[in-house]
Amino acid sequence: MRTESIVLAVAIFLIVVGGAGTIWGWVRRRRDQRRASRLPHEYFQAVSYLLEERTDRALAAFIELADRNSDMIELHFALGSLFRRKGEFERAARIHQNLIARPSLSRMQRETALRELGQDYLRAGLYDRAERIFSDLLEGKEQEVFAARNLVAIYEQQQDWAQAAEMRRRLEKLGGGNERDIIAQYYCELAEAARLQGDAAKMRRALAEAKHNASDLPRVRLLLAQSAFDRGNFREALRGYRELLENELRLAEVVLPDLASIFPRGARDPDFDGVVRRLLDTASSASTPLAVAGLKHTRLRSPAMLEAIERELVLLVEPMSERTVASFMDSQEVRTALIRLLTEWVAQRPLYLCRICGFRTQTLYWHCPGCRNWATMQMRQDVFPEPEKETAEHA
Repeated sequence: MRTESIVLAVAIFLIVVGGAGTIWGWVRRRRDQRRASRLPHEYFQAVSYLLEERTDRALAAFIELADRNSDMIELHFALGSLFRRKGEFERAARIHQNLIARPSLSRMQRETALRELGQDYLRAGLYDRAERIFSDLLEGKEQEVFAARNLVAIYEQQQDWAQAAEMRRRLEKLGGGNERDIIAQYYCELAEAARLQGDAAKMRRALAEAKHNASDLPRVRLLLAQSAFDRGNFREALRGYRELLENELRLAEVVLPDLASIFPRGARDPDFDGVVRRLLDTASSASTPLAVAGLKHTRLRSPAMLEAIERELVLLVEPMSERTVASFMDSQEVRTALIRLLTEWVAQRPLYLCRICGFRTQTLYWHCPGCRNWATMQMRQDVFPEPEKETAEHA
């Protein structure tokens, strides 16, 4: 996009004028200003190509300039950045490797070249190489925060949650803000993996860390209830699930199947129906998440759950005349057909939406696959079709 091109062009110019974006002191600034004044005409022509979004022409011009001005370090940084932007990671990496090999580089220029090379590897998916570079940069004060953030991205991608947690703690000490909620998410990932492996002791250790970091996190409370259920402590599990539903009703379709398993007769047990009934009666907005749970998990259709579903049916047919609505809802055959249609709708409909990037999905993800943020998925407000838009696109 044009805005991105302008930003990149300005960034390249600042790199050239400012000596790789760092304040070098008054003397160095004066020297760089003199250097900028001697920039060849072709450089500004290349920048104008970039502003006009003629990236290929800009790249060709920068390559020619670099060939004729091999001692111009900043120009090579700009060229490497352009290659990376175009997805030519190997060429970008080769430029930065050649720069690193120069014995005349200052310490700061060398660190900048390493930083750029690390980004080349990261974008190319060469995580082991990127990790080595950012681990080296971690030892220097100037690049420590940048290196730590990139290592977090690598460890998350590799699902190395323990290492990611350690790096988040380091960022917190460096003044990067409160990282406790995300650290708790990492330990929840470890706890879930341990549960799948049947390693109860490992799950308890991971949960203890998660609780230590963020005890009120909904995912932590869900896993604590699941752990209690696994240990046969049904009273504790029931209390945990009920408290979670009272505070996080949006998680109904995730929590209710587990809750039903506690009762001897599952969703047909009067005590299970009593829990759903209390939720339905105390929260005015409860019918939608409860209806979604009942439509997605047919085994959960207790009397109170069916009532939640029928409340949503009433909302769908409300624009019709009162007489038509009454005839619809009085007919068991019609209600059954409508419930079947809604069941098919919910089975195809993306139920959750990331509030950051808008990613839509049928399944609740604690880590958004779109923007990689944590705990940003929420149930959509428009789960069910609007009456006047029944033929509209599902997603």
